[in-house]
Amino acid sequence: MATSEIEQRWIDKFQENLGPIRKVAGWTTQQLADELGVARQTVSNLETGKSPMTKLQYLALRTVFSAEIARREDRDLARIIKTLVDDPIEQRIRERRAQEQDGEAVADNAPVNTDGGNVADNAATEKRKPSAATLKASKTAATGKPTLSTAMQALAVITGALASGTAAGIITYLMFPDGGPNKR
Repeated sequence: MATSEIEQRWIDKFQENLGPIRKVAGWTTQQLADELGVARQTVSNLETGKSPMTKLQYLALRTVFSAEIARREDRDLARIIKTLVDDPIEQRIRERRAQEQDGEAVADNAPVNTDGGNVADNAATEKRKPSAATLKASKTAATGKPTLSTAMQALAVITGALASGTAAGIITYLMFPDGGPNKR
């Protein structure tokens, strides 16, 4: 499963904030591990950065948190994810597009600062940078811009909608049409 440059940044930003997101959800490391079906140590290693988060782990985590947001109608959790993960990445995408429109050359491997000023914090990201072949495969032929997989786009949209509260009821109904996971 190839990961584009922008997807990797999204994954890295989510991993960087996994501990606070888990705590806002009110879960222990063990509870999150149980939700994911992995060992507690796996979650701990992701939170501490001992293990790099894979795209599959990212998608599983976003799905688990999105389901929890919908189940509890927890706008605070949705806002935290949107504020800590989605907004900084989306801002960087907008900045990059503006640079491209202004005719500035934007290198694929240019350091990205998504946390307000400390490029040194991106050292771990730089070590896991995708290969040129991966980047080339992840760009559309027409625009040459990085693309996001459908799953990553859907999760970002769902989290944004849940943060605003407009879609929480609809998603809850779609996920639990009988009234909830415990009502049977």
